[in-house]
Amino acid sequence: MRSAHRLWLLAITLFSALHANADQDPLKLSASLAARLQANAAWQAQAKKCPAESMPARATLQPLRADPCQGPGRMESCLAHCETGDANACYWLANGLQPAGGADEGYEPLYQRACSLGLVSGCTNRAAGMLAADADSPEARQCAVQTFAGACDLDDPWACTMYGFHLSRGIGVKADLELALKVLQKSCRFGPQDPACSGAEKLREEILQAQRAAES
Repeated sequence: MRSAHRLWLLAITLFSALHANADQDPLKLSASLAARLQANAAWQAQAKKCPAESMPARATLQPLRADPCQGPGRMESCLAHCETGDANACYWLANGLQPAGGADEGYEPLYQRACSLGLVSGCTNRAAGMLAADADSPEARQCAVQTFAGACDLDDPWACTMYGFHLSRGIGVKADLELALKVLQKSCRFGPQDPACSGAEKLREEILQAQRAAES
């Protein structure tokens, strides 16, 4: 009887905890997780390095899987899995925290960690974040271009689109329209409906129009 009573109390406790978690304000949860990330000195220090330095070797690449961070309790679970080395958990948690509008330090280190754990899309996103934070910095531009070039070599579509854009404009790298057209061919790996592909196609047409105008 006493054992059954204990099990009943345990069931009530677990149910209450799950119910409380389900009802938790998403913004408060995001803020709480972001604060934990901001307090992680090691991850903050790593995020200050150029992602190109953490670019994974092709043999160690991790595939981008479906988002595991959606649903009650999933974001906390993703942080725990990220801490133990799950690159996808890091990437998707960053993707979930970013729209909350908090400080960059509350999610950008997750992209960098995903990059260092073998997920090349994490490298691309971290480089884009560095540009967004300081677009006029020559160092940020050079780092971003170096990262986009390396990630494009590893077949990341968005990296190829971003690299092609910078090559076409001569931002952080010497302008090279022919190389831009070449790398943009790798932007449609996931089909024409992928924004990386549609963006690349628009940029490609812009470059071709400029070349035709220069020849006429």
